Amino acid sequence: MNRGVEIVHEYGRHAAVTTFDFRPGFRPEESGDRIPEAFRTVAAHLGAAGIPATGAAIGVYRMRPGGMTASIGFEVDVEVPGDGTVAPLTIPAGETLRALHIGPYERLPETYAALQSYAGRHGLRLDQQLMWEEYRSHPEVEPALTETVVHWPCTRVPSRVAR
Repeated sequence: MNRGVEIVHEYGRHAAVTTFDFRPGFRPEESGDRIPEAFRTVAAHLGAAGIPATGAAIGVYRMRPGGMTASIGFEVDVEVPGDGTVAPLTIPAGETLRALHIGPYERLPETYAALQSYAGRHGLRLDQQLMWEEYRSHPEVEPALTETVVHWPCTRVPSRVAR
């Protein structure tokens, strides 16, 4: 279930992430331990560097012709020095559509569909290469109560005026 779609201005944020690739046609349930392990890796790196995570746990997803690249980690206040496994990432500034998804990850496609529908009704073009999610719930929360905020960058489509 999603709790409304809204247009928000993203001011840009720093994150510390570890990045890996998924093949075309990837389904979230196929991620196995990769995503939890990525969070543990980044948390250990931040702890060793004495840098606190200051915001949400995040997953930044970039579509590419051969599948998808996932950058998993945490929001931080400063650019984090990388170590070959963990790297800094800047979430770009700009207009995004945002929706709160409540429920299991397997139902996230419903929230993405709501964002697409909203964009179509409001003359917005969604970025086809980038979107990100903020994970607000602890991994052990009951799936029906899991909260994920989905962000999808967008631009306004110029309207055509008949002459």
